[in-house]
Amino acid sequence: MNTSKDIKFLNEAVDQLYNSYQEGEYLVIKTYPKEKHLCCVYRSFNYNQARDKKDLENLAHDYSSFGLRIFFRGKLHRVLDNGNPGGISKQQNWKIHSMYLEAHYDRYAEGEIIVCDCSYPYFSALVSYSSLRNDPISESQPMTCLVEDNDREIDNCPNCNSRLVDDIDEDYYEDEEDYIPTACNDCSNYHGQIYNGNLLICAIHPNGLDNETCPDFTK
Repeated sequence: MNTSKDIKFLNEAVDQLYNSYQEGEYLVIKTYPKEKHLCCVYRSFNYNQARDKKDLENLAHDYSSFGLRIFFRGKLHRVLDNGNPGGISKQQNWKIHSMYLEAHYDRYAEGEIIVCDCSYPYFSALVSYSSLRNDPISESQPMTCLVEDNDREIDNCPNCNSRLVDDIDEDYYEDEEDYIPTACNDCSNYHGQIYNGNLLICAIHPNGLDNETCPDFTK
């Protein structure tokens, strides 16, 4: 311990903030309500101490719940009664890309970070379309926003596979005649057919674009 930062680690709270989780370490985490970042309130290599801390936290909070996890092979796992790793936890230490964090807190940005029931965070971007009658239509399009996986349009949660978007009402689109994103008007690539309740815009951009122009537009 030769640096000022090393000395800071004498404080347990600061140690938990700076040090990454270690193999075999037990973590007491908030399981409800789920937040954008993993909320770890206690960490220890002693199973009995971590279990007792988890029980104490649940007794002390009326509107939050806490669970015990173990950091094993780079992921959080559930803990068996003997302290050994069980199945992999749906709740992980997700790392959100700074670009999406900035957009989430920007009051003028048309999108926000939403946390799936399983704890997976995704960015809900506002996508604008226009019908053949030029009626403006806006929808939310889920996108991945993690450091290692971002800018990818998704309809289902990559973590638990739950549906993140509502299926298209075919009757609505029959009444409206068509559903064309602004960037797709008069584009020869536009497909616009419904399959199993899902609208396929085109093979290049299945869900359309959140722009007024498309780099692949073809007359």
